[in-house]
Amino acid sequence: MNNDRSFSTLNRIHTIKQLESEAFDLIVIGGGITGSGIALDAITRGLKVAMVERYDFASGTSSRSGKLIHGGLKYLQNFDIPVVKETGSEREIVYNNAKHLVYPIKMNFPLIKKESYNLVTLKAGLTVYDRLAGVKKEERHTIYGKKKTLEREPLFNPRTVQGSGEYVEYRTDDSRLTMEVAKTASENGAAILNYAEMVEFLKDEDNKVKGIVVKDHMDGNTFIVYAKHIVNAAGPWVDVVRKKDRPVTGKYMVLAKGIHIVFDRKSLPVKSSIYFQHKGRMIAVIPVGNRTYVGSTESRYKGDMDDIHVNLSEVQYLLGCLKDMFPAIDLGVHDVISSWAGIRPLIGEEGKSPSELSRHDEIFESDTGLVTIAGGKLTGYRKMAERVLEHIDKKEERSIPPTKTTTLRLSGSQFESAEEIDAYIDRLQGYYQELQLTDQQIADYVYRYGSNTESLLQLMSDFDQKYSNKEQRNILAELHYTVKNEMVSTLADFYDRRTSYLLFDLEKVKRTLDVVTEELTSILNWDEQKKEYEKRQMFYLIKKAVQFKEA
Repeated sequence: MNNDRSFSTLNRIHTIKQLESEAFDLIVIGGGITGSGIALDAITRGLKVAMVERYDFASGTSSRSGKLIHGGLKYLQNFDIPVVKETGSEREIVYNNAKHLVYPIKMNFPLIKKESYNLVTLKAGLTVYDRLAGVKKEERHTIYGKKKTLEREPLFNPRTVQGSGEYVEYRTDDSRLTMEVAKTASENGAAILNYAEMVEFLKDEDNKVKGIVVKDHMDGNTFIVYAKHIVNAAGPWVDVVRKKDRPVTGKYMVLAKGIHIVFDRKSLPVKSSIYFQHKGRMIAVIPVGNRTYVGSTESRYKGDMDDIHVNLSEVQYLLGCLKDMFPAIDLGVHDVISSWAGIRPLIGEEGKSPSELSRHDEIFESDTGLVTIAGGKLTGYRKMAERVLEHIDKKEERSIPPTKTTTLRLSGSQFESAEEIDAYIDRLQGYYQELQLTDQQIADYVYRYGSNTESLLQLMSDFDQKYSNKEQRNILAELHYTVKNEMVSTLADFYDRRTSYLLFDLEKVKRTLDVVTEELTSILNWDEQKKEYEKRQMFYLIKKAVQFKEA
């Protein structure tokens, strides 16, 4: 194990020296869930691994998903049996390895007039799904008639809802999951750096890739990293990376955009999580604490990949879906308290229509030896990593050991069961009584940081005398914790991807922005220009979350 400072922004110079001085077996380009998963799989098999991410971990698709570890129910409609089977078993593995971040939720699937499911097909579908996905006995589906369905969810439209099925899905915090995977790879010895962009490939005399030139976005310097194998796992940006190696031929990325909108729970007080069909499209309504989020749309995207906006027409589309499903609730654009938009890469091929776009992951290799993985979903990240390592194994002279990630607990996930998490929350509440945190506050921290929460509460204790304002004390302790242990380098890293306050608690962001900016300026020695730039960025992100573009 590396020392506990290894995944710290304050340790950046040391990490760059490590990247420059060592010869690696594998360089991974991209620090989303796919790249982080590959780094973790490879390092735990005994390879020497480097990973570089152009911006922040999970700053692309991996923080903008629907935040569900899907069991693959929707693939049943296309009779995609292998995908349902793999997704179901993977979901269980992801849950067991990160119990503080992945938890089962009851999903209510209403049967709606004129949609593609009826009572017979839903019952058959959920039965097959339970079997294929290896669903535990106590989590198998239940079917309800119309009367019981409307009792259980009074907001449903009684004119169109005919009954319902209830089954188990798993919810997660996608950016936290990515963070813990990357952090676990680092704890096992991988050299990992954010704000480090691959700008050029280095090739040997046989024209094979042997290294990369990296630009450090923190100080503008460049450095070189060498490795036997290079994997491009840049998500929607994989073609941008491929073009630096070779012109893209054959299969290419087609971008699909999806948006989610967030309401106060009081505005959309659903009794449980709901997954419903609206004119063939699947829409999820997911309550989280005192919020409810809704998504997703899907449309082709050709705009700026680094600055994706939610369009007013997309918000209105989701509001229309909600009006049809819950006619008693009158929601308008002004009720949306935050939002997010993301893109996911689908795999296109010359001569194929948009409906034939593949949602599966695929591995390509160019004649220079650059390996690219594209497509796929959050749920399948571990399996995608395994496939990449199998591909590399075929190229290696020595045999690479089998994967260890099937039972590898992620950082912060030292829990055997949900009961153990509850006991940990109780213990922390007793031990840190002087902090006057509510049970809910401690639970929120534990479901974010897991068994690492104690380090955070220790920092709060240290700050207790200094700050009479408890909210300031808490958020500054959280800031220090994430800088020291989770490579926070910007305000957006902290407010968006480490804590999700930008997505679910914009008012907290506004209340604490000044004090957090001052503290981060002090920790990272920012000059006035950098400080003002960072603050402007946050104002822009706050505005973007609630102001929608006229398309």
